[in-house]
Amino acid sequence: MGNSHKQQTDAATNTIVPLVGFIRADGGCPYYRGGEGFSEPTLLALLALHVAGVSKQETEPLLAWILAARNGDGSIGLSPEHRTQGTWLTAQLAVVLHHYGASAPLEQAVNWLLRTRSAAVAQDPNVAHDNRLIGWPWVRGTFGWAEPTAWVLIALNLLGLAEHPRAVEGRKLLLDRQIPAGGWNYGNREVRGRELLPFGDTTALALIALHGHVPEEAVSASLEFLKRTAEIVESPYDLVWAIIGVEIYGIDVSRAKDRLAAVIDAIPSDEANCIHLAMAVIALSGKKVFIP
Repeated sequence: MGNSHKQQTDAATNTIVPLVGFIRADGGCPYYRGGEGFSEPTLLALLALHVAGVSKQETEPLLAWILAARNGDGSIGLSPEHRTQGTWLTAQLAVVLHHYGASAPLEQAVNWLLRTRSAAVAQDPNVAHDNRLIGWPWVRGTFGWAEPTAWVLIALNLLGLAEHPRAVEGRKLLLDRQIPAGGWNYGNREVRGRELLPFGDTTALALIALHGHVPEEAVSASLEFLKRTAEIVESPYDLVWAIIGVEIYGIDVSRAKDRLAAVIDAIPSDEANCIHLAMAVIALSGKKVFIP
């Protein structure tokens, strides 16, 4: 176990080098090398650099880029060129600002999140979930979905706001959307009486958001699904989320981490994705940046 842990720590450290190579001169990070800077890869790179203990001097350009990319209301969009699109990323922004101690912009971001509501829609006899529950949408004024709701709950949990009425209802929404056999789809649990397939990344985010706030038996089937996912999945994105989601429940994921290190190491430099590298650093480190 000790040898394996050292190998995983070394792999996390080694992954920082190619990750740093994604940082543009202006401080933004693209999804793939040579592209324009986007908020999501820059935010997740900041989290990975924080986990790795990279100095403030080295992370300052990325944080400055993110702060400049924000909207006047405290939210953030896909990029400085697409400010009104993808504002669900404001939850990720809040997580990053929390870890970097940026209190004033963090307060703005949280206020925006608490003001943002998904739309309640008429109950549809063809779906089993409760359309009256309010969570968070991908796009303001639309239906509530599992992933953006989970991201906001993760941010609120980190900030000590887990018992805020919006957080309480958000957890109800996630539990209501849980697929009976385990896991989460993007929003629905079944349609016309047929269960939908669960997704690994969505399930991991929901389990992280609910961790410590619902009885474990309420999510046991979903946790079992994610454990199986961690054992077999090869996609780096699904694998990192499965590792993080399972490990916070105290389950050993050493073998999955070994596989992740091998998967990341095998990716050609010109095919590397900034988000995959950033999340791999976080997953391999074992540090819990998504729960208090």
